[in-house]
Amino acid sequence: MRFPLQTIRLRSVVVAIVCGLLLSLATGLFENPPKEASIMRFKYYGHPLAWRVTDIFGPTAYRFDSLAMDAAFWIIISFFAVVLLEKMLKLRVGFKYETFLLPLVLFVPLGLVMDFFHEFGHVMWGVAAGGRLTFMKVAFFEIYPRFAVTPQFDLGYVQVIWNTPDPPAFEYGLFVISGSLTTNIIAWMLALILLKKSLGFKTKVTLKILGIFGILDLPFYVLFPQIGFRHWIFLGGCQPEPLIGARTMGIPDSAFYIVVALTTLGLIFLYFKPFWEKAWKRTKTFLGMAQFEQEEGF
Repeated sequence: MRFPLQTIRLRSVVVAIVCGLLLSLATGLFENPPKEASIMRFKYYGHPLAWRVTDIFGPTAYRFDSLAMDAAFWIIISFFAVVLLEKMLKLRVGFKYETFLLPLVLFVPLGLVMDFFHEFGHVMWGVAAGGRLTFMKVAFFEIYPRFAVTPQFDLGYVQVIWNTPDPPAFEYGLFVISGSLTTNIIAWMLALILLKKSLGFKTKVTLKILGIFGILDLPFYVLFPQIGFRHWIFLGGCQPEPLIGARTMGIPDSAFYIVVALTTLGLIFLYFKPFWEKAWKRTKTFLGMAQFEQEEGF
């Protein structure tokens, strides 16, 4: 029994190392400007430490010490992610490891899909509130006013303008908050679909990954920019966009925080309902045993 368990642990470490290395290299595509002032001719790429520096007048420089530290960081993150996914998929001896790879393969594409819905939510609600769409981009793809592939990566960007210099506060606030609001609504819709027991494994995994992005979009965008990170820690906006939108609409901070907490907890319960049910059964069993021992005088 020990040998297969050690094999699974070894596989987890190998997958974490490969994913961590790929992630650290992939961050070299995303700009990470220094917080302090820097010379405009240089651009810095890599997260959490910039390891690729481009010079418009010279060759690209590579900081291999920073790359090594980034790789170590992402390997650790990947290892915890691998362990978490293994627990979620209930990996055991004899389980097909290819099943674990499905969420790994779908993670980035589905993240971009939900990113598109976030930006489309801005467009939909902004236009409904009286604005006019002038520009939309997701990742490397410019979607409006023309479809094109661009060299510059932007997680998402939408520009909606109003005919008046100062748009109405409520309508503008609705436009600002609508990105995360839309993904949160989609997460609730997917949660209801996932309650059906007739769905196949691949369909469930796909919908659950999409839903998890929808769950985290709102609280991450509210919390992380307020403690010095970006929307998705290293990617996305650096201002608490949904909170700003709520304030512009006249919603008190306390009420908004309560709504965010309740909707997030509700979604977490629905998406991980089997886990909570199992935890509740174990708690009841433990409390029942404790009560029995107390009555019997143990």
